[in-house]
Amino acid sequence: MAGALITIQEAAALSGKSVQTLRRAIKANKVASKRKRTPQGFNYLINRESIIELYKLRVSKQDRKQRNISGNKAIAQEFATIDDLNKVQAEIGNILSEHEQAKQSFMRFMKTFQDRFVVMENQLKLLEEPNNKKWYQFWK
Repeated sequence: MAGALITIQEAAALSGKSVQTLRRAIKANKVASKRKRTPQGFNYLINRESIIELYKLRVSKQDRKQRNISGNKAIAQEFATIDDLNKVQAEIGNILSEHEQAKQSFMRFMKTFQDRFVVMENQLKLLEEPNNKKWYQFWK
């Protein structure tokens, strides 16, 4: 598949056909496509050239030129300076120190909560009704 892949909705808009018609064409292997499994079924990516060929669509010269130009564009690379890296490193250091302080505060809170929970548990045990029955008096 050498052509660009488009979604089934984009292919429907390009060809003027319904999505269901395109699904039938895919099932009949009239259109080159890739399918991706989802829990609800499949998502289809359709080869743009096969749609144009199947439905004999006319593509404007401007559209063709635009696709060629966009394919030929080179990606410009950006380089970071040492000053930029030092700034980022300082920001990361600040964020890490704030995180450490928040973590210590949270751990103090958790320790307080655990202590209160243990105290309340002990108070609850003291409030329980005493069991005066002997082991052999289980029927009473």
